[in-house]
Amino acid sequence: MEQARASVTALGAALMRAVHTRLDRPRLIDDPWGDRLVLESERQAVANLVLRGLDPAMRAKIETLDSVAVLDAALRAHLGYGWAIVRTRYAEDALEAAVARGIRQYVIVGAGFDSFALRQPVFARDVAIFEIDQPTTQDLKRQRLRDSRVQVPRNLHFVPADLGQEELGRALARSSFRPTEPTFFSWLGVTQYLTREANVATLRGIADCSAEESELVFTYVDERELGPDRQSVDLGRVQGTVISTEPWLSGFTPARLAHDLRAIGLILVEDLSGEEAQHRYCRGRSDGLSPALSFHVAHTRR
Repeated sequence: MEQARASVTALGAALMRAVHTRLDRPRLIDDPWGDRLVLESERQAVANLVLRGLDPAMRAKIETLDSVAVLDAALRAHLGYGWAIVRTRYAEDALEAAVARGIRQYVIVGAGFDSFALRQPVFARDVAIFEIDQPTTQDLKRQRLRDSRVQVPRNLHFVPADLGQEELGRALARSSFRPTEPTFFSWLGVTQYLTREANVATLRGIADCSAEESELVFTYVDERELGPDRQSVDLGRVQGTVISTEPWLSGFTPARLAHDLRAIGLILVEDLSGEEAQHRYCRGRSDGLSPALSFHVAHTRR
């Protein structure tokens, strides 16, 4: 279970996407793979962590459900649930538009149990997909695919790498990645767990190893909400219900984001706030799906 515990955030996000696929309507994404790749023992570990962070009244209500329904209800009550769904939809919408413009490489940084390559739509069939992640997490995922007798798509390339020890470009150079061609990158649900310095280094690494007209979508939290004077009760509650024991270390300030990215070599195309994401993706829904307002998803271009 050591590998599974080390990947609990990735497992939880995969389960959230599967729960959304089964229970929410209309679907923003169609991703059932968490139900197939996450073991029952891991599901219970995730449920215990999520329940521990919920409001006592909500936890008591959920714990009256049968064992099969507890995890689903707990994940849907988690305040990070909406962003796990919305960020995936946003990134894949942006990817589809990039492919229509001619991009044929997709790099998923910190891929975890991302399943895009397994459920790839028609538009991605000619796209080379590169998944970069910690070797332990990637080994676990590859073992689950073998155990499930899943044939890995020919256009999927695994790139094991500890980006705290190795530059992104050097890691990609071990694969068939073509650095002279425009590429689409995604980096979702990671930056809050890293220091500001580590985030800037990764963003600079993406800029340095990518060709002109490459694009990146990444998520972040509003840095002003991480300190003791935070204005948003919403984000404080999200931090209390994370599916991980990892602390949140840093974010970005929306008003300075374009300036910060220019210094790295990236141009900000869009910075979608939680409120804007709510309006774009969740307006009029009756299932309660909603992103936490202090999360952001940024779309940049090289």
